[in-house]
Amino acid sequence: MKCIEIVGGGLSGLSLGIFLRRLGVGVRIVEAAAYPRHKVCGEFVCGVSPEVMQEMGIAPVFDRALCHRNMSWWIGNDLVMSEGLPQTAYGLSRFFMDRQLAKMFVEAGGELVQGQRMELDDAPGRVWAIGKRKRRGKWIGLKVHVLGVAMDGLEMHVGKRGYLGVCGVEESRANCCGLFQIDKGVDRKNLLASYLELNGMDDLLERFRGWREDKASLCATAGFSMGAQQRPGRFCVGDSNFLIPPFTGNGMSMAIESAWIAGPWLAKYAKGELDWIQASQRYDACCATHFKKRTSLAGGLHPLLLSRFGRHLVKWSAKAGVLPFESLFTHLRT
Repeated sequence: MKCIEIVGGGLSGLSLGIFLRRLGVGVRIVEAAAYPRHKVCGEFVCGVSPEVMQEMGIAPVFDRALCHRNMSWWIGNDLVMSEGLPQTAYGLSRFFMDRQLAKMFVEAGGELVQGQRMELDDAPGRVWAIGKRKRRGKWIGLKVHVLGVAMDGLEMHVGKRGYLGVCGVEESRANCCGLFQIDKGVDRKNLLASYLELNGMDDLLERFRGWREDKASLCATAGFSMGAQQRPGRFCVGDSNFLIPPFTGNGMSMAIESAWIAGPWLAKYAKGELDWIQASQRYDACCATHFKKRTSLAGGLHPLLLSRFGRHLVKWSAKAGVLPFESLFTHLRT
């Protein structure tokens, strides 16, 4: 039986590695960093089913997650909607999650190499899970944990040129993660606060200044684009394949789902039932079918939220009670 090498030990790479071990496939994961680490991420999973996580063998990691069942939306300083979530959102930091997944992978018999960066050389049996690749783009992602903040549900704050989500995670922490159009005039010493101010989120900025930040959790990533990514090789999972706009709250779920789709095709390759090109092509076809609706809808809604007209439309429809929140939420996950 052939072995599979996964380049990148983030959510999709580790989930895929654990799943492949359950399928009896030998796996080696090469990760450039070391665990634990903080990453720019919304830090909640909402969309992938509990049955899929059980099948993959990763469900126990979420035993410590906070279960969020409500969401509130702000446009600028106006609270325009507060609704129950059609599906539970599981809040858990990547600092905890990746470390636990790495431990599970090793315990399952996988080989994990940390602190080694791979060249972008493709090869049969090599899966790319290195996340979004930096290139010429107009977006910056920022994330920090605040301490001692009890969150009842998820919050989404939409500003003039970006948005920020707040999500409770383990140990009485709240994750503040935003996506903003890059502005060279920001205060580089206070990046997140500066972007909140530039985006007209004055009420949130006042709350943020009253919170106690975990400076060690502060991280940023810039220079990337949404949608289909510049793939490093033939077989890509997670953000290496497609980066869905973060406002959907579906990025972590898609990372897990792409690993779930990839597992059986990689197992067939490992067992000699398919060659590498066949396995890659069938995986790509399944991803295109599985994610088509949500990626198309997200691609249309993202620019709408960042236009003045779009924000007024969302604010008016939400306050009037005609915004089809539940329908949009469902279609962004199916």
